[in-house]
Amino acid sequence: MSFIAEFELSTPILRETAVASSKLTIEQVYRSGDDTTKLVFWAYGDDSEAIEAALETDPTVAEYSLLEALSERRLYSAALTEWGTDLLIYPAAATNDIAFRDITVAGDGETRIRARVPSREALRAYRESCLERDLGFRLRRIFRESESETTRYGVSSRQREALLAALEAGYYDVPREATLAAVAEELEISDQALSARLRRGQAALLRNTLTTADPT
Repeated sequence: MSFIAEFELSTPILRETAVASSKLTIEQVYRSGDDTTKLVFWAYGDDSEAIEAALETDPTVAEYSLLEALSERRLYSAALTEWGTDLLIYPAAATNDIAFRDITVAGDGETRIRARVPSREALRAYRESCLERDLGFRLRRIFRESESETTRYGVSSRQREALLAALEAGYYDVPREATLAAVAEELEISDQALSARLRRGQAALLRNTLTTADPT
């Protein structure tokens, strides 16, 4: 049975940038069409000049672009250098069917990860991959995902929060009274993350209501 693991890594990826901000939260890791590894992340803090100065000198960042600027956080896309790409441990997680749920690079430079892990064997294999790259691995805790995290109709607590926030803001009204970006800012998540939560929550509601309804 799968479980949730929380652990810390000492990876230099975005470390200098994180030190210049209060924290970074990674929204997406992907390879672009030209095989460049990119990260999309929120940088928190009110000193945007210091954050971008750190991005300029961060040895793991080849180039970056600002995607969105809000009052207390800014969304960036950053292409990793070859060195940064070599240090990326995400492929080892994928190989072991480990799904990252939250990735935070704290102001002290430590990367804190919460992930769903299929087995202890998979976690051990992932840990070995981290240690082979001298990235460290400090397990903070392991726990089973409680049933309380999934509410009625199969909707998770985060999906429920997103759905209710969108409903109360008027996102579902006709005409629409709130934008996706406005609701996302209220929840302090990216537009992409909110869109995904809404879609999954809506799908769960449909599966557990309309598809199971008595046709009589």
